[in-house]
Amino acid sequence: MSIALIPLDERPVCTQLPASVARIAGLDCALPPAKALPSIRQPGDPGVLAGWLQERVGTSGHLVVSLEGLGFGGLIPSRIGDESASDVLGRWSALDHPGATVFGFTLVPRTPDSLDAMEEPSYWNPYGPALHRLSGALATGKGVEEARSALPEEVRRDWLGRRMRQHTLALAALELTGRSVIDHLVVGIDDASQRSLSATDQEALEGWVERLELGGRALVQPGADEIGAVLVARACLDVLGTSTPRIGVLCADPGTLERVAPYESTTVRETIRRQLESAGAVADFGGADAGKTGGWDAVLVVHAPEAPRTPHADWAVSPQQSNDTEAAAATAQLVLDAAAGSPVVGLADVHRPNGADPALIAALDERGAWRHLSSFAAWNTAGNTVGTVAAQLVATCAGRAAGTYNPDEARLALARRVVEDYGWMSVERARVRAELGSNPELHDSVEPADTHNPVLRAAEDRLNAVLERPGFEEIHLSGLTLPWHRTFEIDFTLGTDR
Repeated sequence: MSIALIPLDERPVCTQLPASVARIAGLDCALPPAKALPSIRQPGDPGVLAGWLQERVGTSGHLVVSLEGLGFGGLIPSRIGDESASDVLGRWSALDHPGATVFGFTLVPRTPDSLDAMEEPSYWNPYGPALHRLSGALATGKGVEEARSALPEEVRRDWLGRRMRQHTLALAALELTGRSVIDHLVVGIDDASQRSLSATDQEALEGWVERLELGGRALVQPGADEIGAVLVARACLDVLGTSTPRIGVLCADPGTLERVAPYESTTVRETIRRQLESAGAVADFGGADAGKTGGWDAVLVVHAPEAPRTPHADWAVSPQQSNDTEAAAATAQLVLDAAAGSPVVGLADVHRPNGADPALIAALDERGAWRHLSSFAAWNTAGNTVGTVAAQLVATCAGRAAGTYNPDEARLALARRVVEDYGWMSVERARVRAELGSNPELHDSVEPADTHNPVLRAAEDRLNAVLERPGFEEIHLSGLTLPWHRTFEIDFTLGTDR
């Protein structure tokens, strides 16, 4: 039994992560041929993707489709491409497959406060920060003329025209959901803040979800790259015919779930609720401690965001030396307490963006907690992290209920996140960038982007040491590469000694 996926783009989190979620549940996730997928700024082939989707309908009754992938050929192409809304809607006609269940996702575009044009239109350098300020001004109505005056008219018009096109397409996706061309839709809010056009677009789209009475079939939520995995998990429930899992949410300091994490527009509590719901689960925040785990199918432990700071602290680029060891110890102990009452426990570390809290890793090591975890994540934003853990927990619940659960795949998925989110992002990335001499304020360009580079070869050796902790002894990694020729994401192969 398989699920067909048109991914957001070719990165491992958009292709390998969803496929591993399906394997945890004992299913296959079919992907289009590599030639049809994008290569960074080079778009994939929407025509080939549409034809592949048509071919898969006969063998995969469950289709998970990135609307940016199908409509533009990928995420970056959706940000820089010149397609009109009508062009994209024509490509979306490939979704109309009676008898197939379609899980679709699309994104509200971001406006990063950066000079980096690697993933954006070329004018982002030098106008990215000014566009970010204009987004806030237009959202709040304060300082609009001043913000406009810092930008050439042609830049303003192009940027706003792209946002209007994407908003039109998001509304069209809701309309397709209303007509059941799309059975379940997630609209992701890509890297936003509370005072931005992304937040106002989110509010407008949520209004239409309510008016169209699409609750339960359409959700608007923080996140982007993880949504494919989240919807694959939801498809696993459908394919296996298992019931909706109830997942308890525990936090050592529940009040911290009301904080808004960096790059998001809603509280962490709301992010958790929506990610679990998108994955097909129900979030239960009712437990004050781990004593109520007996009534849950799984437990999600959250290492909550630290108190807000300006600028945001970041494990990968600008780590702060002062770690909250007390909060880390409390979270690690909560994992053990939860595991005493539930066989399925996941841990979402959203303490800071772009990596895992070293104090938390040390506390988990000290308590031997890795053997008690079914899933873990700590990458990029809170939405990315929570969505990843939610997907893995739901796939685990689905597989266990159907008798198809693959514990070896779950252990490999856990090991991958420990290596990437802790070993690479929190430790090695800063060291590698220093050795390469790249500017930490911008995305770097690394050649060669594999272990032919002696810096990366040495990093691979050190990353293997990350897997020497109890619970991962038989797992090793090889073939470290930088898929986008930058240090923000890595790829590698995991093997076992068996």
